Amino acid sequence: MKDEFRYERILNIIDLIMTMQSNTNGVSLKEIQESYSVSRRTAQRMKDIIMNLYPQVTELQSNSKIKRWGFKGKPVNLYNFSSDDIADLENIKELCKINNLLDKLPVLNKVIEGIKSANNPNLTTLENDMEALLYSEGYAVRQGASFTIEKSILYSIRTAVKSMKKLQFDYQAKDYYDINEKNIAGYRIQKGLKPKKLVVAEPLGILYGERHYLVAKNDGKIKQYLLHRISDIKVIDEYFTPDFDFNLKEWANLSFGIFRDNVINVKLKFKKEIADDVIKYNFHPTQQIKQQKRGDVVVTFTSSGTKSILWNIFKWGTNVEIVAPKNLKEQYVNYLKDVQNMYSI
Repeated sequence: MKDEFRYERILNIIDLIMTMQSNTNGVSLKEIQESYSVSRRTAQRMKDIIMNLYPQVTELQSNSKIKRWGFKGKPVNLYNFSSDDIADLENIKELCKINNLLDKLPVLNKVIEGIKSANNPNLTTLENDMEALLYSEGYAVRQGASFTIEKSILYSIRTAVKSMKKLQFDYQAKDYYDINEKNIAGYRIQKGLKPKKLVVAEPLGILYGERHYLVAKNDGKIKQYLLHRISDIKVIDEYFTPDFDFNLKEWANLSFGIFRDNVINVKLKFKKEIADDVIKYNFHPTQQIKQQKRGDVVVTFTSSGTKSILWNIFKWGTNVEIVAPKNLKEQYVNYLKDVQNMYSI
């Protein structure tokens, strides 16, 4: 029992060291007491032990009268990463490739190399175990377009956001036939690319999805620009006042996928045979899922992006019924009729 008590104290010391390193404001004696359920005297001893072990631990300057201690200078490496940890990071790299997040790869590579360096004595064993894990894991092929985004584009956007300066770039959008000329799904038919247009906009952020977008304000309106259609981008010496009322997460949550149009209240009813799948499915951030007494499941959410909503409903086949709104149901019926007519024999 005594050994267990000592072991717990050692773990508490190690945990306190990591807490001191991760918190720029350091910790107070009261916080140590509360975190480890110890007396003030024990908290003082724990702090003194760390200060004796590591000279870079010092009392931090603060406007508060409460004293706080933390690390200054070179950090302490206490982390013991395993082959599983590295394998997880390598798998995250693959996910980034699948999702066109190629700008994240250099950072991940740097982290992985840093971990390997910190575990240098066990590097051979670590790499062998990691290779075995990666060989036994993989990802299913994900259908969808793949686009290469230049690093300079992402760098310019982030620089502009941080410095609150406007962006200037060439943008090549898609052109469409007249609104009355539609395809079988009821949407305008693409006829090619428009000539490049010079755009000056206030950047609000980057929206990642199947395709990646710059969200920016142009002529007082919030617009989305496909990153792979942006070229010759640069930060210009013209400041803008940030829109503090704009929230990128809330903006994204109003869409189904990346498509935006009129916001609608959607109500779907799924058969009980697929209830388990529906309950675990992520339809939308605003979703409410309720299982009825008979076993069927009702899903409601508020969103725009009718096109994406219809596509998502289609993949559930005859297991789903559109309850509301009426207009969405009518669009879906027309879509199914057009598809049937296309393949009628």
